[in-house]
Amino acid sequence: MFLKSVPVILLPIWAAGFVDVLPDAFAGGGLLTGSLNWSTLLITLGAWLVESALYGSAIAKLDALASETALSYTRALRIGIRAAPAVLIGDLLYNLAAWGGFMLFIVPGLILGTTLAFFAYAAVLDRKNIFDALGYSHALTWPHWWRTSVVVSAPAIALFVYEVIADWPDIMSALRQVSEGQIPSTASLVNPWYDFGLMPLLGAIVWCYVLAVCYVQYRRLQTRADTH
Repeated sequence: MFLKSVPVILLPIWAAGFVDVLPDAFAGGGLLTGSLNWSTLLITLGAWLVESALYGSAIAKLDALASETALSYTRALRIGIRAAPAVLIGDLLYNLAAWGGFMLFIVPGLILGTTLAFFAYAAVLDRKNIFDALGYSHALTWPHWWRTSVVVSAPAIALFVYEVIADWPDIMSALRQVSEGQIPSTASLVNPWYDFGLMPLLGAIVWCYVLAVCYVQYRRLQTRADTH
């Protein structure tokens, strides 16, 4: 599924990775690393919405690929745009729940990180709203959460390695500035050829793998739920 999906969803995922870097370049480091103002907030939220729509379109294309049906990029993007608010807010709630669980106790974070992981598929493919998508993902996964956690551990590790590679130049740059007695500047952390060129392409390949694995698992969980 992953190999078949690459030529189909690489374009929207690459575009999403490119959009992800825009707040760093044009909003003084984005919402989390730059100065908080209305311009930063609007640019960052706008970028997140576009990313959500692009990821949603990739999920729609994946579903069409699996079912061997034709779906144009235009139609897929419309589906992604419809689901974008649910995907965006669901992602924020998912990370809040998962990381909050990890900080309190490791096991709750592992459980929530697994059982809520399929909210975007529910939002895009089954047209569920934010809370219904999260609840549906949890209901599907809960009876098999341990088995599912083993399956999603592979894409989770792939994403972790990618994030380390993506952030490595920024980490080294910040450490160098600190060692020189300077305050790290967000502007100096933007490396055009790396952030705009290499990493969106590498990230697109990684995310093609992540989305393909999670899509297959999502459909398997639905099949199990239908037969029990």
